[in-house]
Amino acid sequence: MLEEAARFHGHLGPYLALGLKMGLLAKELLPGDPFSLRAEIHTDTRPPRSCIVDGIQFSSGCTLGKGTITIHEDTALYGTFFKNGETVTIRVNPDIVESLSDLSHDRLEEHAHSLFNGENEDLFEVVP
Repeated sequence: MLEEAARFHGHLGPYLALGLKMGLLAKELLPGDPFSLRAEIHTDTRPPRSCIVDGIQFSSGCTLGKGTITIHEDTALYGTFFKNGETVTIRVNPDIVESLSDLSHDRLEEHAHSLFNGENEDLFEVVP
């Protein structure tokens, strides 16, 4: 999935990996009909942080084209997902975001793999 998402996005980076994980977690927490899942994503709307949106679209099925995802300019980094009256908010761990701020360009792919293989409990805080 990581390599397919990288082809879709154009390159492999840590925010893409975080978005993939977030979308997968949202589908796990709100199972059922994928066409009823909606997302509101809060992020800086410029790369690299905005790359999280492509990961979420790729893994959750919430897309701009279907109108099931909206983006809100924010310094925070989280997504709120809705399905059939249920809501869950998934926040990226601030320590993870901090660790990415000084990451060298030649380590982006390595770090993306590490995040994608990481435990959700280490990457995110889930608020029902």
